[in-house]
Amino acid sequence: MASTTTPGTSKEALLRRIAQGYRALRSSLEALPRERFGEKLSTGWSLNENLLHLAAWEETVPPRVAGVLSRGEDPKLYDEIDSFNARVAAESRGKSTDELFARWSAAHERVLETVRQLSDDAPPLAFDVVEWNTTNHYPDHFADIGAAVRDAADLVRLIQTNWLPFRLGLLSLGLAALEQTTSTGWTYKDLAAHAAAWEERTATRLAVFRESGEGMAGVDDTDPFNAAVVERTRSRDGGDVLRELDEAHRALVAEVEKLTPGQLHANDDWVITVVAGNSYGHYAEHHEELFAAVPRKPGELLAKMREGWRPFRNAVGRVGLIPLSGRTSSGWTYKGMLGHVANWIEKIGPELPVRLQGRRTEALPDVDAENRREAEAGESRAEEEVVRRLDAAYRAVVDAVKALPPDEDVHFMAVRLICGETYGHFPEHLRELLAALPKDARAILARFDDVWRRFRAGIRERGRGGLGEKTPAGWTYKDLCAHAAAWLQEAVRELAANEFTDWNAGTIQEFNDRAVEAHRLVGAEAMLDELDTSARRMREAIAALSDERIANEKVFDIVAWCTYLHWEDHFAELGIDI
Repeated sequence: MASTTTPGTSKEALLRRIAQGYRALRSSLEALPRERFGEKLSTGWSLNENLLHLAAWEETVPPRVAGVLSRGEDPKLYDEIDSFNARVAAESRGKSTDELFARWSAAHERVLETVRQLSDDAPPLAFDVVEWNTTNHYPDHFADIGAAVRDAADLVRLIQTNWLPFRLGLLSLGLAALEQTTSTGWTYKDLAAHAAAWEERTATRLAVFRESGEGMAGVDDTDPFNAAVVERTRSRDGGDVLRELDEAHRALVAEVEKLTPGQLHANDDWVITVVAGNSYGHYAEHHEELFAAVPRKPGELLAKMREGWRPFRNAVGRVGLIPLSGRTSSGWTYKGMLGHVANWIEKIGPELPVRLQGRRTEALPDVDAENRREAEAGESRAEEEVVRRLDAAYRAVVDAVKALPPDEDVHFMAVRLICGETYGHFPEHLRELLAALPKDARAILARFDDVWRRFRAGIRERGRGGLGEKTPAGWTYKDLCAHAAAWLQEAVRELAANEFTDWNAGTIQEFNDRAVEAHRLVGAEAMLDELDTSARRMREAIAALSDERIANEKVFDIVAWCTYLHWEDHFAELGIDI
């Protein structure tokens, strides 16, 4: 275990390189079937022998570094490398794979502690001893992993086992955080695009190799390739980049699955080498950089949840209740889709205690069956029930996270559960919701006319004499008319001035109280005339809106929330079925 001394090595840089190399090798070994660890490989050793070999050499590091610091020379602690290796290989026999992994873990942690205690001006030989047995040693054993891969299924298992934490790590950041800068100077969006580009490139090369036996020559110049990716990503949406990453990954896995064992091992395992470098080995290279931004504390997790919930829930509100029986671009009803989202949020509560301990429930739900059930049940559920269920499910998770000790780290198994079923899930369906929003004046007027007809009919059924009766909400039907007319008038005023009020719960309540009080002495017939006149003026204001103005969120919201969305809110008081 010898190498050339690297002058000026810092322990921070060394720790970073050790983490990357160890993670790449360790995660790859852990992805391989345990029942094969005792089998002899074509490289000469079994995987169990590899494990103890790695552990044994790392165990020599702390005393050898101590010797360098005290005496200025490496005491080595072994007579000869080959005999040391043979003795260690023999020692592995009879030991379980779990025992050997645990011994390597313990040895590795002692190496890390040794490095942490080094000063940057420690003798270069001290750093050399560490590197000889870690960063320079790990690559020697990737050939053993390649030899353990029997077929495409094995290689896919290696890819997917390492892909999952990488992809969920990106997901756990939330879309907004993808624009933040990483420790290497690019953004997390750049990192995602970078991974996507290399996986896409690898899938293409594998396809050429599979079809023609060519494609192995010609390695990309990484710096220009990476720079071009970053430049191309600069103005792109983070969600689009993640979708591109998923598509590239699916393409890579699909190509690997088509390869025969002979193709995998041709030309000194070329396929395995290129796949490792651009997928599971690549994820390890960026692990520390990525996970530095993953939320750890409950407060950080809550902030991510709210960041994802607000646009999703706002879109649900802006769509309204009536369209929820319609079908989305995915083929299910909006009610079915919202029930699907609520169902997966509801799964968090029972599973969370297990995930907080770093485990997962043995019996995982049948995803396809759950989704089919929710899609079918959504057909008959009431719109209000679906939205209430969604809100209740989300509130329950918020309460559960708030109840966690605020200063303790949340295990990543729990983070990925919460992320995957809340803020990581919402963007998948946000586009379906946004597609249901009216995009021009004609579409808005169609909603306006439909809902107004139902709302006004509900008022008409009360008759002029019935406007003084109490609604289930506690005010009179005349108060309800005054309230509706006042918001129509406010919307017309704000549209004309092109100045929009930032309403909150307090100012909304004050406005409602003023509207009712201002109409207390108004007669029933005059109240209905005012309501009808206000609706006509609002309709005229909508008809005059350009598509550009409607695309302005403030304009859209004042129109929608003061007309058809508002009237829907009062359907229950008027006894109107959606």
